[in-house]
Amino acid sequence: MNDLPLAIKNSVRKYENITVDGMVLAPILVREYDDFLAGRPALETLHQSLPVALMRVPLLSAYYQMDYAAASRGEPIVGLFTRALIILALSLRLGEGRGIMERVRLFDVVVDRREPEKLLELRYTDADGAEHGIKPAKFQFLRQVIAAQNGVEMESDMANPDIVAAKQKMSAASGISLDANIDDLISAISALSGADEAAIYEWPIRKLNRQSESYQRILSFMVNGIGEASGASWKDGNPTPHPFFKRTHVGGLFSPLGQSARGATIKPPQEAQNLAQNAKNLI
Repeated sequence: MNDLPLAIKNSVRKYENITVDGMVLAPILVREYDDFLAGRPALETLHQSLPVALMRVPLLSAYYQMDYAAASRGEPIVGLFTRALIILALSLRLGEGRGIMERVRLFDVVVDRREPEKLLELRYTDADGAEHGIKPAKFQFLRQVIAAQNGVEMESDMANPDIVAAKQKMSAASGISLDANIDDLISAISALSGADEAAIYEWPIRKLNRQSESYQRILSFMVNGIGEASGASWKDGNPTPHPFFKRTHVGGLFSPLGQSARGATIKPPQEAQNLAQNAKNLI
């Protein structure tokens, strides 16, 4: 979020809608969490992790070209282009109340007639009847805003894909296997906060994540404090020395409560994971 203008950062902090070139980007809600998880890879994929030829074009164009080439060869597609459309549809509140693939199809995918593998623009009509266009280069910035609005920490454009992949593999390997799911998370936050579960489904996803992280930090501070009073120690000091703020570096044998579950990831339902089968209709 550091690269975004201050006005956008302030709107992100307050869970407000953000207008970019007339397009209104809204925080994605908890009730749309499964669809959000299905589209999230379009936000997190590193451009430099793609084939060299695709690094020369905007990321959205790269997604489209990858899927177009695979579909043309009759091969299974990665589906990153469809996932990008999912994230855009959710953020733009396009076709609210409909199924996610029906919402995705509200975009008009405009390509070059002579070079159909070349994406020119995405077009859509908002709820007020206004028409908008998203050129591939514009997606670069929209992606940053959407990621910030929804608590997705994006790697730097200069990050080494191999190092990022290795860190993710190590994090997953070090975690305890848990049945992480959104329903249990909502119930836990409801029990701790006193908020009604039905109301939490209307929260922005970023708010749910921040509430979860805050409770984890507070509980970890309390547990570690009891441990210290009983004589426990850590190689690099208490990993959770403050109930409100995170340490910039955590070392030693023990980790804060919640980090023991670093390998646990809430996954989208199976039907959302099968998006690639539906995506060929969009190419």
